[in-house]
Amino acid sequence: MITGRLVEVNNQYYAILNLKHPDGRRLQKRFDLELPVLNNKRRAQEKLQELCADYTRRQQAEQNHPNVILLDFIERWIEGRKSEISPSTYRNYQHMAEHHMRNYFGEIQLREVSYQTIEDYYQYLQKQGLSSTTIQHHHMLLQSVFREACKREIILRNPIEFVSKPKRQRPKANYYSEQEARQLLGAIKGTKLELPVTLALAYGLRRSEVLGLRWQDIDFENQTLLVCHSVIEGIDDGKRVVCQKDTLKQAASYRTLPLFEPIITLLQEEWEHKKALKPVYVCSDRYGDVMKPDVVTHDFQKFLAENGMRHIRFHDLRHSCASLLIAKHTPLIQVQHWLGHSTMITTADLYSHLDSSLIAECGEGIKNFEDMNPQTSP
Repeated sequence: MITGRLVEVNNQYYAILNLKHPDGRRLQKRFDLELPVLNNKRRAQEKLQELCADYTRRQQAEQNHPNVILLDFIERWIEGRKSEISPSTYRNYQHMAEHHMRNYFGEIQLREVSYQTIEDYYQYLQKQGLSSTTIQHHHMLLQSVFREACKREIILRNPIEFVSKPKRQRPKANYYSEQEARQLLGAIKGTKLELPVTLALAYGLRRSEVLGLRWQDIDFENQTLLVCHSVIEGIDDGKRVVCQKDTLKQAASYRTLPLFEPIITLLQEEWEHKKALKPVYVCSDRYGDVMKPDVVTHDFQKFLAENGMRHIRFHDLRHSCASLLIAKHTPLIQVQHWLGHSTMITTADLYSHLDSSLIAECGEGIKNFEDMNPQTSP
């Protein structure tokens, strides 16, 4: 049990704790209790007891779990959660630990990590060129790891509780006008990108959803398209790999959309062209295998540059779809369901600035506000 005593310095109470250095040397540490001497002796004694109890727990934790290396604990935590998380998340966690955390944290012990250590790590990731979204993923991993360390009483205070969650900087939504969209569809016709680009633009699908469409999800008889599967790229043993999964970004992402011309004809022609290969996925390469996400993105950028078209990301085809729907005065609630947003707030945050008609209607409502209110009695 750690012991201590109270001392008075300049009419203020201080606590002196008798501690022991890891090498066995005895040492004393002084703490300012921030209490004036007058009428505060009992409160000072209580704070002294709290300090002694706190440092006793710390000492016991150090004795029970000596020299726990942060990175070792992270890797054990990841392995322990392997059966609970998706394969792609598992591989991404491994990549974070092996290629970023190992380089930065090295052999630092778990109990040596402070909130400043973590904030400095986020600064390091920024300088490495990682996006704000990726840094958020690092934050979530560390949050889980330190929560587990506290639960096991390896550490008594969670340093990440004092760290602000990195803010996600959402890329500015870019989109094609109707004229640019028509130009794109005309230029891309007959190329290997025609199908994924057309589906992304017509339905506002995410890249993972476009490439995750399987022929079993296409119902020509009822003319529907089911969005329920995704294809992404992850990291496995330092290499990029394609991952297929039956999980989407959120519950609202699962949706059934209508097939219409010329999409029906385009899909039928693709099936006739590829059916001998028995492809599983709608967007497949010449061998019938699913298209790789990064290859699609790279080829799309290359296509735009070679054809002198304005640069947009593949994901901006989704934004273009939304802008075209809104330009046709489609209600935001319908745009929300079409795009698979969880709430209309998300849709409004992203696209309400495009809906000038709604703003005009609001203006008319404000202008006629007096007419809508009943006259009050004098």
